[in-house]
Amino acid sequence: MQANYALPRSWPSRSTCQPGPSWAGSLSLGRWALPPSNRGGLFFLKALLACVLAVLLFGTTIASAEVAIRQEQIQFKKGKTSTLITGKIKGDQSVDYQVRASAGQSMVAIFKPSNLSAYFNVLPPGSDEAIFVGSTSGNRFKAELPADGVYTIRVYLMRNAARRNETANYTLEVGIAGGDKKTAAVSKASPVTGTSFDRTLELQGIRFRVTSANKGSTNTLRIVPAGLEIDNSPIERTINGTVTGAEVADLNVDGSPEIYVYVTSAGSGSYGSLVAYSVNRRKSLSEIYLPPLTENKVASKGYMGHDEFALVESVLAQRFPIYRDTDTNAKPTGGTRQLQYKLVPGEAGWILKVDRVVEY
Repeated sequence: MQANYALPRSWPSRSTCQPGPSWAGSLSLGRWALPPSNRGGLFFLKALLACVLAVLLFGTTIASAEVAIRQEQIQFKKGKTSTLITGKIKGDQSVDYQVRASAGQSMVAIFKPSNLSAYFNVLPPGSDEAIFVGSTSGNRFKAELPADGVYTIRVYLMRNAARRNETANYTLEVGIAGGDKKTAAVSKASPVTGTSFDRTLELQGIRFRVTSANKGSTNTLRIVPAGLEIDNSPIERTINGTVTGAEVADLNVDGSPEIYVYVTSAGSGSYGSLVAYSVNRRKSLSEIYLPPLTENKVASKGYMGHDEFALVESVLAQRFPIYRDTDTNAKPTGGTRQLQYKLVPGEAGWILKVDRVVEY
């Protein structure tokens, strides 16, 4: 991500930027040359043009040199093992969040950007070779750390978005747990597979409490609404896997929120699924239907799991690595596919319909 910039070895002296015979022969305007009587003016014009170009080049070079990676130290509050960071990047900007950890400890990083072209990498101590690349592996990192030292979490925009000078707001939750624990400890706001899930979300005066024990391959998801005018009955669903996230939004802009719960299956495939409900005119809940990905031959080509969901502005996004026929489960090489869903009315309720498919 970091480019190397160098200033020119030398710049014209102030005296160089003066009209005079020394410029004769060094610059040529070709067939647009002035007659002999106007050569003095020509010399001045050449000198002025050269000075302007030099100033513009120098200013551009300095501006480019100033695009450096900002560094911030991650500090946990006393008695805490995790922290939630909010930030913003634009264009070529990048941020390095640095945290000290020991070999055998577990690290969890959960990244939620407003721009789907924003990612993060994880770099080990003393190396620029990433051990995790977000653009191919997603927005969640969890691993046992191999060495002592300072680890770097680098947040950045993909090159195409950076060139368009796009902006990304984001949250980054980072947790570190001792080496005697199997999983990193993070707050209840963003639990990790293997730890119980308990999150309360609220929007437009409607509240949802989402819980799951997250023990074993099968669990019971419980959603308890509050603030509905007619029916606040709890909803219980048996899920294949564990709850890895939950968000609330109003994608259809009807003044009543929806609750989206993200589930990841057990096993090496880590297949993602969704449980979602919409509030009906602030009175009760009805289920939101997400058609199976296999029904869309184009979108599902090369799909082998490892997907994740996130709400981004007015859409629900699903992102996963693309596998070629010869790829192993651990090493997809086909890039990443991103599906964007719009919430639209169906015959008997709300449906999430693919609105856009992007590959990179």
